[in-house]
Amino acid sequence: RGYDLETEVVIDLADVITGCERDVEFSRLDVCNTCTGTGAKAGSKPAKCETCGGQGNVVQTGLGGMFRMQTTCPHCGGRGQVVKDKCADCSGRGRTPVKRKLKVKIPAGIHDQQAVRIQGEGEPPGPEVSPDGSGVKGDLHVVVRVREDERFQRDGDNLVAALPITYTQAALGAHMEIETLDGPASLEVPRGTQHGKVLRVSGAGLPNLRGGRRGDLIAVVEVVVPKKLTPK
Repeated sequence: RGYDLETEVVIDLADVITGCERDVEFSRLDVCNTCTGTGAKAGSKPAKCETCGGQGNVVQTGLGGMFRMQTTCPHCGGRGQVVKDKCADCSGRGRTPVKRKLKVKIPAGIHDQQAVRIQGEGEPPGPEVSPDGSGVKGDLHVVVRVREDERFQRDGDNLVAALPITYTQAALGAHMEIETLDGPASLEVPRGTQHGKVLRVSGAGLPNLRGGRRGDLIAVVEVVVPKKLTPK
């Protein structure tokens, strides 16, 4: 199996409600088209590695032969073969960097730093185990970063926002509008509301990633005390 790759995209908090699509650009090492992964120049072939005898690994002994340790051959890098006439396009490595551009669908309800896995968009197996790249390619992990919104804080599927009100609105009650990601929403402030009281707007939060059910908007009341009062 080849190596997995990771890249990153940035979305807004509003994109979490409906999900979105983003173009992702990344580079990966792919099989060289010129030498088909052998690393050898056209018309030539790799030679057997003299250090490991074509095995790809060597055995080291120590303490008078008391222990033996098998390691990757330092001469051929585990391939068992050495390229003498190197391919001009990949310099004998058998792999060349390829730029890729994909359109990735980001699901609704995704959280910051969660990843979307794109199967088979990683790298092929290394040349030391599969020169022609046959085998299973790795995956591409697209890590999603959600921009912070100065109006809201996220708490799971709920959104938390401050609701500043005046002393008279707290004492007498008021009909107010509060901003949500879907636009203004009506909110009733009961008479005698205290500072720090929590009011909810049902269904104005973010959708659950699995179930799709939306959370609530939690409005935390902040009673703004006037610094100056008129005689009235």
